[in-house]
Order: sequence, then structure tokens, then C-alpha cells
Amino acid sequence: MPIALYTSNGYNAFMKLFVTRHGETGWNVKMLACGISEAELTEKGRAQAQALATRLKIEKEKNNIKTIYVSPLKRARETAAYIEKALNIKAIPDARLTEMNFGCFEGEKWNKPEFAAMYKNPFFKFPEGESVAQTAHRAYCIVEDTIKKHKAGGNVLFVCHGMLSAAICTYFKSYSSEEFSKLEIENCQLLEFEF
Repeated sequence: MPIALYTSNGYNAFMKLFVTRHGETGWNVKMLACGISEAELTEKGRAQAQALATRLKIEKEKNNIKTIYVSPLKRARETAAYIEKALNIKAIPDARLTEMNFGCFEGEKWNKPEFAAMYKNPFFKFPEGESVAQTAHRAYCIVEDTIKKHKAGGNVLFVCHGMLSAAICTYFKSYSSEEFSKLEIENCQLLEFEF
């Protein structure tokens, strides 16, 4: 159920948060865990970003996106560049949108049993990296800050990453550990949440 936001003019208003994952990268193709590591968009990834930007331009009035926040990682910034041009909005980098740090598992196959075992425990910290809980904490913080800053000033778009997007989903809906482990956000998929 959406949360009504009470504005200064005395009317209840609803705000939407849009979230998207960056376009496909070479690491995605190879099924490698890519957290804080830098990765380039593939040709397909650039086409995905362009297609999303075109969609957002067509839906500009309906979506009413006024602010874009972007992860500082290159793959997200490159994706956001297409959207910036389409909407004529400059994206604001925010480190809280950085992907989960997989520590010593960066660059490893994400479907390895050892990776999956650690991933299923939200409080287990990847060696030299983060836990799912820490990632969710960052996600929740930026969502709540966004509510406070933009509740009366149009809708907001986050351009970020798969795990970060999944963590944002848990802010709005409860998931069991098993459900969360199966939650997959596609490249340039557009998620929409209402407050």
C-alpha cells in the first residue's frame, strides 16, 4: 500500500521512485560477480541503455522524473548518460548506489556453490567485502533520504546495479531468504515504486 506524503500545501501527494540496473557488461556475459570492480558496457548493453532512454523520453510526462541519482561506477554512469540526454537532466552521483562489494569473490563465477552459500546468509560478510545486510542498509538510507528531499518535487530515478536494485525491492516488499536469492533484476529493467 502506498504511503501518503503530506505536502506543505496541505494536500496528500504520492511520489514515485524508478530504479534501473545498468546495461549489459562483459562481466555479465561471463557470469562473473562484478561489485565494485569496473566493467564496460557491451554493444548490447549500450543498445539497452539507448532503448531505455528512448522509452523514458516517450513517457516523460507520465513519469514526471525530475531528479536522477547514479552510482559512480562507470557502467552505471554510461547507462545514465543516455537517459540524461533523453530527459535533459544531469544525474547526481551517489556512492550509496554503488554495487555490493563481493570482496575476494569479485571476478569469480557467481553461480559457484561457495558464492551461493554466502549470498543466502544476509548477515555473512564476503571476505574483504560487504554483507547483503550492509548493502540493504545503504539502499534503505538513500531511499529514505529521497523521500525527505523530493516528496513535493517530482519523481526520482536511480541508475544503479542488480544487487542494489534487489535490496531496494526489499524496502517495499518482504522476501524470504529463498525468494530474495531468486530475485533477478535484468539489465536496464525499469522498476517502479510508489510512496
